[in-house]
Order: sequence, then structure tokens, then C-alpha cells
Amino acid sequence: MEFARHADDMIAPASTMKVLTALAARLELGADFRFATDIQAQPGAKQGDAINGDIWINFVGDPTLSRMDLVALFKQLGVTRIQGNVYVNTGAYNGYERGNGWSWGDQTLCFAAPVSAVIIDKNCAYGTVTATQIGRPAVGNVATGVPIGIGADNVEVMSYGDMARQFCALEVDMAKGNFYELKGCITPNKEPQGLRFAIHDVEAWGWDNIRWAMNRAGISHDGLLRVTHQAPVSADTLATHYSVSLPVMLSKMLKKSDNLYADTFLKTVGRHYYNKPGSYRSGTMAVRAILTKHGIDLGNATLADGSGLSAHNLISARQMLSVLNFIQKNDAELDFIKLLPSSQVDGTLAWRRSVTAPMMKNKVHAKTGTITGTSNLAGFIDTAGGQRKAFVMFQRGLSQDPATHERYRASKAAWPWTVFEKGVLESIYQQQPIQIAEQ
Repeated sequence: MEFARHADDMIAPASTMKVLTALAARLELGADFRFATDIQAQPGAKQGDAINGDIWINFVGDPTLSRMDLVALFKQLGVTRIQGNVYVNTGAYNGYERGNGWSWGDQTLCFAAPVSAVIIDKNCAYGTVTATQIGRPAVGNVATGVPIGIGADNVEVMSYGDMARQFCALEVDMAKGNFYELKGCITPNKEPQGLRFAIHDVEAWGWDNIRWAMNRAGISHDGLLRVTHQAPVSADTLATHYSVSLPVMLSKMLKKSDNLYADTFLKTVGRHYYNKPGSYRSGTMAVRAILTKHGIDLGNATLADGSGLSAHNLISARQMLSVLNFIQKNDAELDFIKLLPSSQVDGTLAWRRSVTAPMMKNKVHAKTGTITGTSNLAGFIDTAGGQRKAFVMFQRGLSQDPATHERYRASKAAWPWTVFEKGVLESIYQQQPIQIAEQ
């Protein structure tokens, strides 16, 4: 290690945690891995254009599965009638759908959508609220066929100034069946304002979308919808939907910092490694075991999820650097570094202000990580001298008084921690000594 300050302090990694999750997934699942969602029935149940008997839809936590993928899956059956029960198999995962240490205030937000075996359209739904005039009621709307409800009767439409004076904001309460009750205040707008909601009732979301997909596929159903945790024994597989390959999914997960992808991979790694239903507990234990098997000692690091959303995650810069060193040493086989965001090119580094200097274009390949009071960056720099160097920069305790914060926001000046990060990165690139004042 060429330079270190507080390298053994335990710090919340935020989304840099995804580097560990992605590496464990690549090592355990392999580059050819794809999620497979299928429909099964007992032998002989399919007769002509009908299935006379029960079917099982085996969901496996595919984060790419869409409503239209579900329609295509049913069309693969080549039938117009199902006369039997439809069993929704959710046995791929068990335990909590959200990680310990996730903020309760994030539960309605799509970046914290529930991580369940049944994932359809990323367990996120879109709606709008129309608020055209101060003093008139707001109206919530959803697109036809989207199985959620939005109520806006308790939303007041008022000016921004009145909202500030009354300490009022738009809030949302969740109810069973994926109904979202808006309350509080909103400013007027001539156009409907878009809203995105994390699904709350996954079971209802699955059932409603299955009914919709069967209807779109032209299939009538005479039977019940039920949840099970086991696939049938000695059944025929009648239809299968495959996701894209693992590297494509990991690229999206890392470049876009996709939390749902990260935590589905965490649970899937746990399921694959232990041959038991995946969970946050089995997933974090599997990640540690897999990395240990490959010579990466995480020591006293605390792993609570795969995305970094949990405030319970703790890791040191030295431990993170050991992960990066392994990646760099084995990248000819792993082909991992290209999956990371690249400065001024893509992902979360496309516009990051610390890497906007012309000389830094496509020179930094790293994962960002941000939660309240923390700004992290971990990855690799291709230096001016042609060397590739691993680095970890964890900044914590970042806060300002309200007046200073507003001044920076209004002026659009770079935050002090961004200026610091920029200086360190450019020093590494130019292979100059890193100057850090002692605190």
C-alpha cells in the first residue's frame, strides 16, 4: 500500500458494497449464469389447447423479469385454457424482503423495493398526481392495467412559499393490496407529476400481474391462485423465460448502482452456495465464505445486505482494497473491471464532478457509494504513466450547517468533499504525492 490514512477504521461502505456482491456472484455463479423462470405441470396435463390440471410458476428472483416477459411465458404454453389452480412458487427465497438496517422512510421508494422471489417490473409501479390549481383537490392516477391504487384526497395544493411556512411536504402511506394514500402538500403544475412507488404487498402484486398476463396471452383460467414454497415433483416444464447473462446484469448493477439487482444476487448466491432458500443471512454468509476461499479475509467487517443500503454494513478501506487487489490480479479471467462505471463515460461516474478534468476521461473505473454523511469511491485509476492502481476513498461525517449548505446548493459550487476527492484522484493519476492535512 503506497498511501494510507485511517485505513482500518470501520466505515459504512454504502454502494461500494456492491463490489463484494458482484465479485462473489461472478465467482460462485459463473459468467454463463442466467435466471430461469418457468411454468410446470404434471405429466399429461397439457391436452391440445388446454391444461387440465394445476400449474406451478416457479419464480427465482429474476430482477429483469417484466410484465411483458410474463405474457410471453404464458404464450409459450400454446394453450387458451387452464382448468386447475395456479401455484405461485416463492420458495427460492425466504426471510425478510428488505434488509436489516434499511431506513423505514425509504420503503415507498423504488430504490428500496422489496427483494422477493416474485419480482415483476422491478417491484416498482408508476403513477401520477394531477394538481393544476391552488385550492383545488389533487387527483391520483395510474395507467390502465397497472395493479396499484393512488388516493390523493388529502393532498393540499399550495404555493412553494406556503409549503415552506407550514413545514408541509408530500407524503405517502401504504395499505394492503398496493394502495398508496398521498397526504400533505404539493405545488401546482399544468402537467401531471410522475410518481414511482415500491411495491408493498408482493403477494398481491404477483397475483394481479399473473391474472393480467394470462388475459393478455389469451388464456382463460378456471381455478384458484395460491402461494407455495415448493416446485412439484416429477413435473414437466412447459415454458421457460431466461434472463440475460450474468456479466450483463452485473454491469447494470454496478454502473447504475441498482440495489434490487445487488440484493437479488446476494440471495441467489446464498441459495446456490448452501443449496437452501436464499436470504440476507445466507447471502452475507456465503459472500464472506466465497471471498475467504479465494484468499480475501474480511476480518471484522459486518455484512448486512448486498446493496449497501443497510446502515449496519461496516468495512475498512484496507479490507475493501484487498477485494480490489484480487480483482486486479485476476481480471484476465474475471473480466470484471470493465463492468465498473468509467469516468466521463457511463454510469455514476459519467458526470461525477471529481473526475471531470479532460485528462481524467475514461481513466477512473470505480464504484461510488453515497448515504447521508458519507461519500465513497473504490476502484482503479489508469495513471499518466500507464499503470493501473487500486484505490479506496471513504469519507464520512460530512455535514454542514443549514446556511452553508444552502449557499453551496444555490451557487452550484462543488462540495468540499468533492474538491478533496478530485485532488486525491488527480494526484494519483499524475503520480504525485498525496497531500492531506492532519486533522
